[in-house]
Parts: sequence; C-alpha cells; structure tokens
Amino acid sequence: MAKASYLRRRRTALVVGAATALVLAGAAALWRGPLGDAVPLHWRTDLRARLYGLQVDHTLRLRMRDGVELAASLYLPSADLQRRGTVYVRLPYHRLKYGEALNAGLFFARHGYAVLVQDFRGTGDSTGEFLPWRHGTQDGVDTLDWIVRQPWSNGKVGTWGCSALGELQYMLARARHPAHAAMVPMAAGGALGALGSEHAHYGWYEGGVFQLASGFGWFLDSGAARPDVPAPPRLDRSAALRELPVAGLVGRHRPGPNGYPWFVGTPLNDPRWRGLDYVFDDDRFATPALVINTWGDQTIEETLRMAELMRTTTPATAPQHVVIAPGTHCSHEENAASGQFGELDIPGAEQPYREWYLQWFDRWLKGEGQGPAGLPAYLYYVIGEGVWRSADRWPPPEARIEKWHLQSQGHANGRDGDGRLQLTPAEGASGFDEYRYDPLDPVPTLGGSICCTGDPAFRPGPADQRTIESRPDLLVYTSEPLARPLRIAGHLKARLTVSSSAPDTDFVARLVHVWPDGRATTIQEGVLRARYRKGYAAPRPLPLDTPVELTVDMRSIAYRLPAGHRLRLHISSSSFPRLERNLNTGGGNLDQSLPVVARNRVYHGPATPSYLELPVIPDDVADGRKP
Repeated sequence: MAKASYLRRRRTALVVGAATALVLAGAAALWRGPLGDAVPLHWRTDLRARLYGLQVDHTLRLRMRDGVELAASLYLPSADLQRRGTVYVRLPYHRLKYGEALNAGLFFARHGYAVLVQDFRGTGDSTGEFLPWRHGTQDGVDTLDWIVRQPWSNGKVGTWGCSALGELQYMLARARHPAHAAMVPMAAGGALGALGSEHAHYGWYEGGVFQLASGFGWFLDSGAARPDVPAPPRLDRSAALRELPVAGLVGRHRPGPNGYPWFVGTPLNDPRWRGLDYVFDDDRFATPALVINTWGDQTIEETLRMAELMRTTTPATAPQHVVIAPGTHCSHEENAASGQFGELDIPGAEQPYREWYLQWFDRWLKGEGQGPAGLPAYLYYVIGEGVWRSADRWPPPEARIEKWHLQSQGHANGRDGDGRLQLTPAEGASGFDEYRYDPLDPVPTLGGSICCTGDPAFRPGPADQRTIESRPDLLVYTSEPLARPLRIAGHLKARLTVSSSAPDTDFVARLVHVWPDGRATTIQEGVLRARYRKGYAAPRPLPLDTPVELTVDMRSIAYRLPAGHRLRLHISSSSFPRLERNLNTGGGNLDQSLPVVARNRVYHGPATPSYLELPVIPDDVADGRKP
C-alpha cells in the first residue's frame, strides 16, 4: 500500500513537473517572439532561471557602514545551502535592466556559483548619491564582508564584468580583501587615475583632453547623482556636441545633479580625485587577474599600464594574465564572431572566453584545475596578420624602436601635399609645416576609439580617412611603399617640435595604413593638450610662436602592414567630436565660448626634429629566427 501511494505521488510530481516545464517553455518561446519586447527583461531572465532550476532573489538590501542601502540580486544554483564560491558583479546601470548583469547571474549560477549582482550606490534601486566611483572601495569591502558571513559562501569571491563593471573590480582590488580571490576585468582601463605626473585619465581624459562624445553620452544617460532623476528626452546628440560652453553641456539637456560638472571642472592635478577611489601608482594588489581588452578600446593604454602596476606589486602567488583582442569597447566576442573590426577583416580572432571565465574561477574559487591552460602573461592579436602572439611583458621585449622622420618642403597640408615619412633623418636646413586651426571648423572624427555616445551615427574602429585628407588643417606625411612587411607591437609615440600663435592648443597624431587601392584606414591615434607637455602636475602656457618639444602618446597596438603598402601620419589640432575642442585661449576652455584661431607649426630637420616612434618586430625575430 505504501509503495502504491509512493508511486502515485511520484507520477503526480512527474506530471506536474512536466506540465510546468511545458508552460514555462511555451512562455519562453512566446516571450522570444513578438511579445518579448513588452516583457521586462528581468522577468524573462527569471523565467529562464526557473527552467534551469535556479533560485533568484531580487529583494536583497545590503546596509553599508554609513547607512546607505545597496540593492542586490542573488542567484543560487539550488535551494540548498551548500557552501560555494561567489561571483560578485556590481554596476551603475540597474541590475534588473542591464542584459550583461542578468546574463552573468544565469551563466555563473548554472555552473555552480552563487552570484551577487548589486546596484552601485545612487543607481538602480540603491540609495545614496552617485559620483563615479566615490565609495567604490569601501562599499565593495562591506559587501565582501557580508558575502563571507552567508551560509552559502565558502569565503572566496571572484569579480567579473566589462567597462564600469570592470572598473569597479579594480576599486575593490585596491583594498586587498582576503576574500577577493580572483577578478576578470574587461575594457576597464578607465579605473586608472594618475601615474605620477605623466598620466592622468580618470576614465574620460586622453592627453589632458576630455573625450567629449563618449563622456557627454555616458553622463547624459548614466551620470545622474540620484536614481530618481528622469532620463533625457530624445536629442540630436551630434548637434548638442557643438554647443559651447562645454561645462554646462549635460545640464542643458538633462537638468539635475550629475557627475559631469565635477569631471570636466576638476583640474587633473587636484588631490580631490583621490577621494573617488581610482587607481594610483602607490596602490598595491593581491588578486589574481584575467584582464581582457581590445585594440579599439579608448582605455587600452590604461589597461596595459595598470597590468604592469599589478604585475610588479602582486605576489607571485597571484598571477596576472592579459588578453588583447581586435575589436571595440566590450565587443571582443562580437567582433570575433563577425570577423570584422571597423572596416578591417580579423580572421582567427576567436577565443574560448566563456571557458576561460569558468576555468579561472574554478581554480581560484573552487580549487579545481589550473585555470586556462597555457595562457601566457600577455596574449595579443596582430591586426593585419591574423595571428595571436604571446609576450612575458608589454611592450614585447623583442620589439625594437624605429624612428620615422617627418619631412617636407613646407607644404604637407593634405594628402596631395609634399609631406614624407622616412626612416632616414632629414638633411640640410630645418623647416616647418603650418596650418590654421579654427575651433569652429574642426577636423571631424572618423571612427577611432570611441564608445558610449548613445548615438548610432558614431561608428567606432578603423575607418577610411580619405574624406578628411584634403583639408588644409591636416598635415599628412606618407612613406614610400614598404619594401618588406612592417609588424608594429608596442606603444606608439609622436615626438614633435611645434609652435603656436596661441598660449595653448592641442596636437593630434594619427597613424594610418594606406592600401594600394588608396584606402587610408586608422591604425591608432592620440592627443596632447600642449599645456601638459611637462606633465599634469605643472600645466604651463606655450611661449608664443616659439618651438617647443612635446610627445603625443598614441596608445599601443599590434599591427602588420604588408610589403607594397604605405605608412602615413596625420597631424592636426582636433578630432571632433571624439575630443573636446581646444579654444586656444589658454584659459579654462570648458567654461569659455569665444574661440581664437591658432596658427600652428610642426617643425622637422636636424635642429628641430619631429619623428614617429614605432616598436617593430621583424619577421625573423617574430618567427624565432636569429636576426
């Protein structure tokens, strides 16, 4: 009798379970169809969690030491309280509306991890006021303290995520919390604050210039100080970016407290930046890191600088691995799947990223396996060659610096000018090329390292520059066809001798690949605001019409040009709207509206040299043969 009763209960459970599964599967199919967009994203995620047998709780409120409550969602593989490693993801984009956070909860919970997804203070459902990334370190520490006290925690926490989700991992890693056992930050170079007096970034600056299109788009959409501030209405963002002064740009289109005025109004050498928990060169680390970024990310150089800082300050028991893929911001998987990076083909770009995530956390949170097998300290993709190469450090130690000198007869303006780029230094008398920089008619941005604009008209990545190369305010220096392939791998720099009729102006340097059919696609570019030529701690005006030396940091790249192709260098004073325009007044710039036209010169020759520094790996060295 008991056996018959058991069998009846078992049949009933199976029937109910099967019926429930059919209903859920049917609902899932319906929501994937025409009605899907009308269903909140987290509802669809919760349905998938039920299908996978996961437990999800979106109602958690974690109290920080100052009384602020942070909203969080907890994903558990099952209802039991088995102790397990935790994957911790935090973000400023609302945990119930941001697909990457919701998908992370499902992905890692399905593979046996507890997953805590948390709204940063002042965002989503959390209380407090938002300013990136104030309280980032301490709130992370308080959250880890909470996690390790939970009955489902084994005391080990890994962090994961891209962009802001990656930057916040570095803020936590600064604390060296004993529970922070592993991290996977992606496209997260924006976490870097300052390294001495030579580098100051804070997520939005490049060479001392505010990255306008990206910064405006991000702060407009995500920079409100409180989560109850309404989102901006529909806006012609391209037109808005031309408005002056720049300091009030976000406030004119999204009234209310916002972090934008703080970020554009605080001098780069101001000690108050340290209160926002960015990474500085006196920080020390202890967390094993699997770092991923792309050559087209606007923070690629900052990623590499932080990787070196972590490599030299973490113990040998906390290894660091860096993977640099072809692609744009947070799109390493998508670009690989499409085989396209901007206007370039990228064959062989695929990597088993999701397997790596799990192997990394399995090693450090579960004590299982050795992590991604054979992953070197640096694994990087060479654009144009279609291969992955490895190095023990960055730049690769086998790279050798070549100097490509600028030369002309004084008329390098535009593609049809006489600007030349050559390995041999110029002989004879020194000369210069001159152009007129008008901030109201800047050189337009075409492609490049840009993200987060909120405007689909901005297309990031390598782009053909021919439509701007006839401008007289763009100096163009082109090499002869290459006699042999040129493989570049390392940090690019343009060392220039310049002058200006203005007390301050910008110098933009862009390296370009010229194809036999005439295409001229971006390789990499950078900028320097001339007042920072001696470092960010001591801005100083330019002596009028007097030659000075400065260095434009053009980021790192790994790129191979075939024989018969040409190398080209652009020099200008603008790339708008990617970069905020210098109004040439020498004043505050961001709060000014009346620009001054500058007469800028780039010198060359024995007495006033200007040249491009390229780190080059010849084929014989790259192939392991003796040079």
